[in-house]
Amino acid sequence: MKSLKILFILFCTVLIFACSGYGEKLQYNKTEVYYTADIEKLEAEKLGEFLVSSGFAGENEKSVQLSKNEETGNYQFRMVTTVEAANSESYQTIFKMFAKQISDSVFNKKPVDFHVCNNTFETLKVIPFK
Repeated sequence: MKSLKILFILFCTVLIFACSGYGEKLQYNKTEVYYTADIEKLEAEKLGEFLVSSGFAGENEKSVQLSKNEETGNYQFRMVTTVEAANSESYQTIFKMFAKQISDSVFNKKPVDFHVCNNTFETLKVIPFK
């Protein structure tokens, strides 16, 4: 009976961690790259390598998530940042340029929408690919 209880607790713990909703996680320097079920691991790895080579994934801790929009098929680069950055026009310009670089360098020029997110990957602002 005791071993059954321990097994149940272990199962619940694994279930909680597996259902974070952020997806699978890769680590590049101090940058966490999560990717959802609609993204191939190879795509996420290619993104991670780009983040390192571009200098994005460096000494500062960052969290990003890669997913796809089911309706449009666009990639979604989701980055945790601040409300101030979400509302800043100068940051929006930077985010647009970065999405374009990701599109060109990682996804063979396929559209990448930039999602400015809070620390639970809730979208604060979408900067659509143009």
